Amino acid sequence: MRAALNINLYRSLGTINPSIYGNFAEHLGRCVYGGIWVGPRSSIPNEGGIRTDVAAALKEVGLPVLRWPGGCFADNYHWQWGVGSGGERRPRHNLWWAQPEPNEFGTDEFIRLCRLVGCEPYICLNVGSGTVEEALGWVEYCNSAQDTYYTRLRRANGGAEPYGVRFWGVGNENWGCGGSMTPEQYAYEYRKYATYLRAMDGTVPGGLFLIACGFHDDWNFRFLREMRGATHLLDAFSLHLYVGGYSRSATAFTEEEHYRLMGDVLYMESEVARACHLARYYSSFGRQIYVVVDEWGTWYPEATVPAGLFQQNALRDALFTACALNMFNRHCERVYMTNMAQTVNVLQSLILTRGSKMVLTPTYWTYHLFRGHMGGTAVAADVDAPAVQDNQGRSVPVLSASASVDGDGQRIFLTLVNIHLEDALSVDVELVGAKAGGEVQGRVLTAPDVRAHNTFEAPKRVGPKNRRFAAVGTGWRLRLPPASVVALAVPLS
Repeated sequence: MRAALNINLYRSLGTINPSIYGNFAEHLGRCVYGGIWVGPRSSIPNEGGIRTDVAAALKEVGLPVLRWPGGCFADNYHWQWGVGSGGERRPRHNLWWAQPEPNEFGTDEFIRLCRLVGCEPYICLNVGSGTVEEALGWVEYCNSAQDTYYTRLRRANGGAEPYGVRFWGVGNENWGCGGSMTPEQYAYEYRKYATYLRAMDGTVPGGLFLIACGFHDDWNFRFLREMRGATHLLDAFSLHLYVGGYSRSATAFTEEEHYRLMGDVLYMESEVARACHLARYYSSFGRQIYVVVDEWGTWYPEATVPAGLFQQNALRDALFTACALNMFNRHCERVYMTNMAQTVNVLQSLILTRGSKMVLTPTYWTYHLFRGHMGGTAVAADVDAPAVQDNQGRSVPVLSASASVDGDGQRIFLTLVNIHLEDALSVDVELVGAKAGGEVQGRVLTAPDVRAHNTFEAPKRVGPKNRRFAAVGTGWRLRLPPASVVALAVPLS
């Protein structure tokens, strides 16, 4: 198969915020306990209870931001349960995920994890069963430098200096597990919470970044309509986009299900585009509203509550992730952050653990390949490629791509995906505005079978390999193997 890709350096799409490559960790299944936290007395190597192998892997992938503690868990979580000495941290019932919550991993441990990884914390506040006073206390505990009850408590718990938490979600899925509210009810609650939270802006440089709970088009429209006159309280609203419920599992699926999952990125893009349009419409001069996709990814039927929402992770998940990240890059003018669900052992994980063993998934390696886009300027990358029809009647291009230019304009970073299961794809890339600087080093993520995945017995079955590509004229010709992700950095001349 043949395809063409036209990259126009004169058409900027905006800056790719590094936060677009964020992740999400909820107190669910073995994400936190066993995945991130093993306790300081564990024989598994740890730093103050945090797994050092997991922290190092997240640092290596360049994780920019991590959302916590939920999810549905957040709107039944009272943060003071998880601070103080061990005797004060009484075990509680995890209301939504049918498992005990020992409260060993709380705010201070989360901040330590973020510092080990080198990422920013994003904390989701309890609106469904919490209070404004509780939320303000949490922000004060994390951010205040004054001498108060909460700052003394933080210092007693080892936090000598303020934590400087900038990102705060005002509730989670308040249309469902966060309180079954109407958008008008939630807007009332949001206005109340955000009024007081906004008064805490001075605790971090640039002020708090407040993220409202979003849903589908009607919810978002009605919520934003109710926020008229008070949009100074709002920095962004969220979307949650899960796909794949029709597929038997991560590793047992048909060809039709594979192409349907790739087609679901078109559905995701339509939702993102509509949300971006609403955000743009309700923004005002000097006060922009952004979109945050703070839960997204695959969710297969095998990921049940009794199983801790665990699912495997195959090459197909890597292809889906790459197509979605390319899409988010294209919408970077308005998409400020995304957080794939979830970091370890739950849903579409970056990492799997079992006892002392750790496995990096194909999805992890996709994020690793895409690191070069962070902070770059996205430029137009127009695709002309054959398409496949999925079983929903959608015409899905076999090529996905995005391109960005680094800060000094000396390099273009390019990521491409061939979703076709059988045919290699020859891509003629044409640059407008510069010339490719000769042969370049790229990396390719693929495997003989799209169902291939890494296990504890074979942890390196799927991983990227280096490959060189030669320039042709003002661009270059790339050969993409079937079911592959390719990333390359090209010097410009």
